[in-house]
Formats: sequence, C-alpha cells, structure tokens
Amino acid sequence: MTDFDERRTWDPQFRFSDVLDDFDDWLRWRAEASSTVGKSLSFERLAYGPHERQWIELAKCGAGQGNVVPVFIHGGYWRSLTAEDHRCVLTGLSAFGNTCANVEYRLMPEFRMDDLVADAVAALAKLAAFYPDPIRFLFVGHSAGAHLAVSTALKAGLTDRIAGIVGISGVYDLAPVAKSFLQDEIGLTEQEIRSHTLIGASIDVPLLCVVGGDETDEFKKQSLAMAETAGAGHIIVRGAHHLSILSDLNSQKSPLIDALGVWLNKSSQPADVDTISS
Repeated sequence: MTDFDERRTWDPQFRFSDVLDDFDDWLRWRAEASSTVGKSLSFERLAYGPHERQWIELAKCGAGQGNVVPVFIHGGYWRSLTAEDHRCVLTGLSAFGNTCANVEYRLMPEFRMDDLVADAVAALAKLAAFYPDPIRFLFVGHSAGAHLAVSTALKAGLTDRIAGIVGISGVYDLAPVAKSFLQDEIGLTEQEIRSHTLIGASIDVPLLCVVGGDETDEFKKQSLAMAETAGAGHIIVRGAHHLSILSDLNSQKSPLIDALGVWLNKSSQPADVDTISS
C-alpha cells in the first residue's frame, strides 16, 4: 500500500473534522461548558516541573468520596489543547471526590512521547505527595489522555495510590496513528510506536475502557482490544462520538457517571449506557 493509500484509509479514522457533521458544534459546546465550569469553581495550581505546561489545577468541586480524587488528562492527539479546554468534565467527575484534579502536560512535536508520559507520571507523584494515604486517585483520560493515563499506571510505580483508570475513547495502538495525517504533525518514531503501544500490556490496577457507539471503527476496535488483552472492563456509550462523549462527563446525572460509580465501587460490571448528548 502506498503512503497515499494509507492516508486515504487512516485519515478518516482520526480526522474528526472530516467525518463529524456536528464537529464545530461540539467544539463550541466544549468551550462554553468549560468556561461555565471555570467561572463556577476556584482553582489551585500545583507545578510538577519547570515548564509552563507542567502543572495540575485542583478544584473543590463535589461532595463525593473523601478518599478519592478524580484526575482528568485531556486529549488532543498529544499535540494540542489544554486542561482549561476540558474543565467541562469536572462537573460529572465531582461525583467521585470532594476535589478534582486537571492535568496539563507538554506537547509533541517539541517534546517526545517519553516526555509526555514522564509528565503524567510526575503529575501522579506530585499528587501522591500532596495528598497522603489513604487518598487514592481515579485517573480519567480522553483520547490521547487515555493513553497517558494507562501509561501512568505502567510507569509510575505508585499503583497502590491508583483507585482505577478510565480510558474514554482512547488511542492505545500507535501504528495506525503513524499512517495518518497525524504523522506529519507529531512524527512518531519506530521506537515510540514500539515502546508506547499499550495493547497487550499487563495493567496492575482496575481499568475500564469506554468508547462511543458512534466512534470511528478504529477507536471502537482499539478500545475493545485494550480491554480484552488487559482483562479490563469495557462499555459502549450508545449514540456518542469522540467529541460528544465529553458531555456525558459533564453531569452527575449522566448514565455514564452512574456506570463509572458502579465500576469504581466494584458492585458489578457496568453495562452499556445511552448518551445524554442527543
């Protein structure tokens, strides 16, 4: 297959601006919802490194379990977006803890995948030092953030402090990414693809893989493969796609938040749910 043929195959799997008719609508929703949440909460910033993007923001945001801190890691294909862009999710995640953490990290291509994973690991170490036992952390990552959340569990050596990891619409196999338009933007190396592809890895903490029913086939395939090879849970949010699924983290009354609570409390394996975005 030529490079042109590969791009024709893989670009539609990852370039949502081309495949989602409501792409711009959901970008506006995310911006407006994050602005609204940002205005309603007070944030404390913790630096975990010297770079301007190496920080965590903490927000007193809920009345959930006092011994759990939900930690969100945003997506953006490792090369764009900010933590502030994703404050919209803190509303729903506040069901699980009195305080929510929102992680920022350095971006490719200026920095490499090893650096981004190191940032996620350093963020966990900072949180573990800031919050003593018995407080544990529920890591929730979206898209590339799901990849970084799982990578944190593999690299941090602090699995006893992780209550669980929820990968929302995650990217876990980097080989297809390198065959798409994203390769021009982040320039994945063969070593990065080998070292940071996660499907098949042994995960020592509870993992739940969540994917929208209206995602592209590649995202649905990767989510299921990650769950099956790791012995993890897997649920589908029917009617949600890669952007709209964030709205299911925006409300404590979301069926997805209810399902995450079931899973976190180990009462049963949650079933597939319907989106609130339609």
